[in-house]
Amino acid sequence: MLGLDAKRGVEATLERVYNATGNTFDRLEVVWSGKTAGVMKDIHSGVVSVTFPGIDETKQVSKDLFNQLIGYALHELGHVWFTVDSPWQRAREEHGAFVSSLINGLEDPRIEKCVIDSGYAPNARQLFEHLTNQVLNRDGYVEPDDFKNIPFLLAIEGRRLNGYDLVFPSIVEASPYALHLKKALKAAHKAASTKRIVEIAVELYAALKQQQKQRQQEQQQEQQQKQQQQSEGGDQGQPQASQEQGGDQDQASQEQGDQDDDQTNPEEGGRDVEPDRHIEQELDGIGSSADRHIPRPHPAAPVYEEIHFI
Repeated sequence: MLGLDAKRGVEATLERVYNATGNTFDRLEVVWSGKTAGVMKDIHSGVVSVTFPGIDETKQVSKDLFNQLIGYALHELGHVWFTVDSPWQRAREEHGAFVSSLINGLEDPRIEKCVIDSGYAPNARQLFEHLTNQVLNRDGYVEPDDFKNIPFLLAIEGRRLNGYDLVFPSIVEASPYALHLKKALKAAHKAASTKRIVEIAVELYAALKQQQKQRQQEQQQEQQQKQQQQSEGGDQGQPQASQEQGGDQDQASQEQGDQDDDQTNPEEGGRDVEPDRHIEQELDGIGSSADRHIPRPHPAAPVYEEIHFI
């Protein structure tokens, strides 16, 4: 379909969804801004704006991409309907950005399940499943031991608990954090509010950091034992040069151990939990910088200026 038809289809679909909700907020608008994807609610006017990157109305939009746009919009509206911002914001201020990402990873499957259960959009589950699989198809999954990508893992595995048929198998059991992840996912699947999700995320973070601390202590003990064994071996008649070489190796090994410890505790640079970046990438080849709110000239309606000569 043409970009023009895709935009009209998205707007018409969201209008039907809006009517099905009983108009739980004052007004819904779809903005083709040419910049980014997102959702914003004006607390003063009650207007909810779902924003998409601009689409060239003369370019072709596949049915697959059209369904992704609808699924993305429903996901963002799910946050408007079912996410309460205040406990999430307090947790971010108190515990930092990584805890906020953990909340996001647990909250996304919850609100999608709420949208599915609400009946606002009869095919919501299929749309969410399709969008999730397209995100995975585009960039793959993450490694089970990648600490910084635990929020993304939670977002995917939480959706699996929602019943989505995903293109990658579960990696929870392969994770060194499996015990804590399974506990958090199970609790989040039963959570009835954002507040409860925040509590689960904070508990999970504390458990993960405690496990990391124990792992680092064990590594340090192993390193100390190794150094002691090498030192005892050197005292039993090894040449001085060999001892010096061993010392150099110990130092290099210690430095490598420090680097490994640093790599097990990164909390920045993980993949985006929300699908907005994916939507931006999908629309990159058919984008338009035109903003639908800026009046554009129409060839059938010329504008005449009155000129006065003095």
